[in-house]
Amino acid sequence: MKNDKFLKILEERSIVSPENYRYLEKRIFKKGDYLLDQGEDLHYAYIIVEGKVQTLHTNSNGATLLNGISQVGEVIGMVEFMNGLPVSHDAIAMSKCIALCINVKTTRDIFMHDLMFMTYIARHLALITYYSGNNAAISLHFPVENRLASYLISVAEDDRVEDNFVRVAQMIGCSYRQIQRVIKSFVDEGYIEKVKRGVYMIKKPQALEELGQDAYCFR
Repeated sequence: MKNDKFLKILEERSIVSPENYRYLEKRIFKKGDYLLDQGEDLHYAYIIVEGKVQTLHTNSNGATLLNGISQVGEVIGMVEFMNGLPVSHDAIAMSKCIALCINVKTTRDIFMHDLMFMTYIARHLALITYYSGNNAAISLHFPVENRLASYLISVAEDDRVEDNFVRVAQMIGCSYRQIQRVIKSFVDEGYIEKVKRGVYMIKKPQALEELGQDAYCFR
């Protein structure tokens, strides 16, 4: 793997020992591509070096809940990589995404003995545990306005949000009618501007950040 930009991310964040860079494979994902499929065996773990990835869990009743949004420097599939478990959630590229892949079948033992990588994973698993309780309680304790504001700020690319808001409503734990009402109020307040169905431009990011600052913690 030869790319100074991506190597710099690994070096600055002390993600992987330099002698193991050669085992990483670059892969490019389009918006909507799945990096992981819930219930499947883990074939690759991914280090995100460009873009954002949404992680979602579907319950047995069919409800889909938002776990988090992974960004540059985060590892997708950490728990499954460590324990050999089936994938516990879907991981979906939110835009063009570039990841460095770890082949579980051929290089798992190498990375399991990489002290730098294991330390990095341990630190991030601790953060996930720290934030997960907060995120799980949000749907019960925070108004839809706060939840949606936090979500919009987290997923925006160049202040543009394009999404299926029927699905967003389900992910943040509210009805589509509720989310429509809040979107209308955000438009009326000038926080966002509708471009077309499912596409909005954020006009007042600071206002949304203030609304969403105590809501979801997306690491």
